Amino acid sequence: MYCITDDGDIQKIYDGKELAEAVLNTIEWYKKDNEKLTHQNKMMHDHAKEVVKHEYEKEIKYLNERLALSYGEFASKKEKDAYDDFERRHMHDRIESKYNGGRAPYLIPTGTGIGTILHVKCPICGAEENITDTEMW
Repeated sequence: MYCITDDGDIQKIYDGKELAEAVLNTIEWYKKDNEKLTHQNKMMHDHAKEVVKHEYEKEIKYLNERLALSYGEFASKKEKDAYDDFERRHMHDRIESKYNGGRAPYLIPTGTGIGTILHVKCPICGAEENITDTEMW
């Protein structure tokens, strides 16, 4: 490759072979860089996809648990079962309806900084029991 200088002389800048080699080297460098960037992009895409999938599965699991365990004031099936068991043991002389005369066991929630402590108390005999499922905290 040649160029004309300011004073009108012809000057050789590159040999044609050197220029072709430089162009081919540049093309090869861009190919490798493109392959590297494509690989990094795929890795980031796969990682992001896994993170989103994991968060989605975690949220679905949480929502399914909350749905399955939606027992009013109870945080878990374990607490609901403990309440029902306490209620069966403290039926006393109530007839048919467990809500007869408002004598169903009282549920006494106590908030803490970690979770809610649940006590159940029999309105007839005064017996009290902690039914808290601390695994839900």
